[in-house]
Amino acid sequence: MANNTQNPLSAYFRAPKLYTGIPSAGKYYTPDVCEVPDSGELPIFAMTAKDEMIMKNPDALLNGEAVAQVIQSCVPNVKNARKMLSSDIDVLLIAIQGATYGDDIDVSAPCPKCEQPCTGTASVNDALTTMGILDDLYSVKHGDDLVIKVKPFTYASTIKAGITNFQSTRSLQALADIPDEMERLKLFNENFKEISALNFELIADSIHSIKIVDQDIDVTDRNQIAEFLDNADSSVGKAVEETIQKINESGINTQMQLECEAEECKENGETFKFVSKVNFDPVNFFTAS
Repeated sequence: MANNTQNPLSAYFRAPKLYTGIPSAGKYYTPDVCEVPDSGELPIFAMTAKDEMIMKNPDALLNGEAVAQVIQSCVPNVKNARKMLSSDIDVLLIAIQGATYGDDIDVSAPCPKCEQPCTGTASVNDALTTMGILDDLYSVKHGDDLVIKVKPFTYASTIKAGITNFQSTRSLQALADIPDEMERLKLFNENFKEISALNFELIADSIHSIKIVDQDIDVTDRNQIAEFLDNADSSVGKAVEETIQKINESGINTQMQLECEAEECKENGETFKFVSKVNFDPVNFFTAS
């Protein structure tokens, strides 16, 4: 028989600590991925002890399982984090960091003069207010005949790229222990081919459709799009890559003013101030906390 007695501790369960919008504004999602309230802002809860433990698991971080579980725990409106856009995931992780540990985040960047690390304090709320909003789709024209519609990367694609790059780095490190030069060259070429194949796959995945203007035909078949990219001029892939970079800039503003207190960098007795791109890598924030 089910026990319907209410837990007397329920009054002490988590409550939202802050609310935030996301770069996509939810327009890419169905309710089974993410439910965005009419206000456009998602409630953010602090992490539980279980959430903190999984964010310190290297394997779970590498395959994306840790991030997916923590986001779905701390942002109940998110039902399937893997199908969300990477820019949305970054914003939600930073918001969860703020909800759990407070508004201040310690960040660092090397001084452009002496190259020594300089630390500063960033504000989660200030970072969230700099967030850009994504368009529905981004267009890339190929002559007068084709219009390529580009969509942002999903978190699943980002994880795939991260795992491939990790494996590639380990393979390259292992090359130093191989005495045979021809064998080293063979493995290096295989590694290069894997990275090239991944980049091609990511570009193909980012294309929503290709419109043939004079025939008013929209091509959405993934195999046909991949075949087109495989046989098109290289300028097509470069144009799509540039558009993806533009999309990625719609997330959190990573520019921040820092100060270097080293004596050799001081100007007229004052600390040297510089603006630098700060690494707002949420995973580093969690594992360092």
